[in-house]
Amino acid sequence: MDNTSIGLRLQNIHLGHTITNMSDPFGSTATICQNVGTSVVERIAELTAMQRCSWTNPVLDCEAGRCAPLGNRVARGGTRRIDLHCHSTFSDETVRWLPGILFHPLLTPEETYRAAKSRGMDFVTITDHDTIDGCKALLDRHGPLSDFIIGEEVSVVFPDDKLLIHVNVFDINEEQHREIQRVRTNIHEFVDYVRRIDKLFVLNHMTWNEQHRPLTRKHIEIMLQLFPIFEGINGTRSYAHNAFAWFATRGHDKVLVGGSDSHTNRVGTTYTLTRGESRLELIAAIRAGQAEACGAFGTAEKFREDVWTLIQKNMERRVEEATSAWERTLCRIVRRVGRVVYPTVCLGYHARQASLIRDSLREVPEGALAESRSLA
Repeated sequence: MDNTSIGLRLQNIHLGHTITNMSDPFGSTATICQNVGTSVVERIAELTAMQRCSWTNPVLDCEAGRCAPLGNRVARGGTRRIDLHCHSTFSDETVRWLPGILFHPLLTPEETYRAAKSRGMDFVTITDHDTIDGCKALLDRHGPLSDFIIGEEVSVVFPDDKLLIHVNVFDINEEQHREIQRVRTNIHEFVDYVRRIDKLFVLNHMTWNEQHRPLTRKHIEIMLQLFPIFEGINGTRSYAHNAFAWFATRGHDKVLVGGSDSHTNRVGTTYTLTRGESRLELIAAIRAGQAEACGAFGTAEKFREDVWTLIQKNMERRVEEATSAWERTLCRIVRRVGRVVYPTVCLGYHARQASLIRDSLREVPEGALAESRSLA
């Protein structure tokens, strides 16, 4: 598709807060962006640049009506909040320009749990990469927690071209985790399995993949076919990333949820508003579509701050754990080089992501494009 004019409409941002006004990102009051080649991404970038991170309480802002959350409306009264995407020190992370070096998020499972509760989350989950060990460590230490749901962010692969994406799965046990790890190398087998065991699963940050490649039309069509629930607001990814998910899923009867994707101390700043007095009732409500994505999306400033915080804290940890003067010296050198290089790397990363989103927009199936044109 060559620079097809589309009616992608982006709702205004509620400035001065971490909250966006996104109840209807394609509504009549929004700006219409016309040219897929440039205008959409440029307009998204402009809106993103307008928002600045602040530490207002996203729960209070949403509950006070200062924002309109994204997704199906959940009538106020008896609602419950959960950050469906956050990490603990049990996640292994890598940085492409520091190959061979593992990084870990800042908060332990206990600290992640406490941070979520302190920000008003009624239920808590931890979704570490391809492991439930952090969840198990929390439960081993504190016993059964009625407000805690075991989660896992699974690395799932398209078998044809090996594109690797991330999918959250919830309320699983050790045996199910092992089987998930076995089938995750084929997205079709993976989805078939989690459906058979009747679990809540969510496609995370739709435009991100490990290879940093634009999505093809086939990728998008398979995602729309296999996943009933998409991450509508990812608190680490930019407005452009999130807006793509709203656009691609429009008209497909998908449930949109929210999660902070916190690797630092931002747990609970993006979350899902739903219903349920128990863990199982909450999961059932989300699967039934009683869910709103609420809270903050990412910005370039937040991304740079989080990257530097992770580098600094992990290098400090490595210096403490080093067994030789050579290791300590190497860690200090990496930290000093990182201080100089990371802002430029982050800017380059955002520029590359904008390009990937623009290329992916050209691949959105005709059905979504036709509907968006009819709204223009």
